[in-house]
Amino acid sequence: MVIEIKKLATSVAITRKSIDLFTRYVGKLLFQKIQEKLKHLAEHEVVVIDFDGIRSVDASFVDECIVPLLELSQANTTPFYIKLINITDNVEYIVHQVIGMAQEQKRYIVMTDRLCKNGCHALGSISEMEIDIIEYCVINKQATSTDIASFLHISESEAHDSLMRLYEMRAVRKIHDDNVFHAI
Repeated sequence: MVIEIKKLATSVAITRKSIDLFTRYVGKLLFQKIQEKLKHLAEHEVVVIDFDGIRSVDASFVDECIVPLLELSQANTTPFYIKLINITDNVEYIVHQVIGMAQEQKRYIVMTDRLCKNGCHALGSISEMEIDIIEYCVINKQATSTDIASFLHISESEAHDSLMRLYEMRAVRKIHDDNVFHAI
């Protein structure tokens, strides 16, 4: 599923000529519109949020739109995944800052279509080992615990635990085989 954020914002008369998304009100409104579209999701579907035409966002918008979307993806009994595409440097910076701050011991990671300034195709609170695992999955399209253990020179158990944490944060997909994790 692809959600064109500018088209969605325009459809609810939030933005006309503006190419910025600011305020809590705008974030809440767009989250509600996105939530309506999620009713038709298939299990393990990737929800692509296309920021084409959006120049910048503020922390309030991210806190009211992107963070609840990530929470929903992690809490949902039907797993789905979020991927941001066509983000500007400003959007990358603000999203990374907001979701990188741990809230109530909860961590969030969101995937992107580009290599970000943190050296990863993901934004959020990510350890160096998690960056390596995510990038391995992006490059190789999938990975097993054995692959990651060999790549990082760690135990297979540690590799599996790390992959499971990334899966729970919806940074990698686990579709049919519990031992194979896929890039988003």
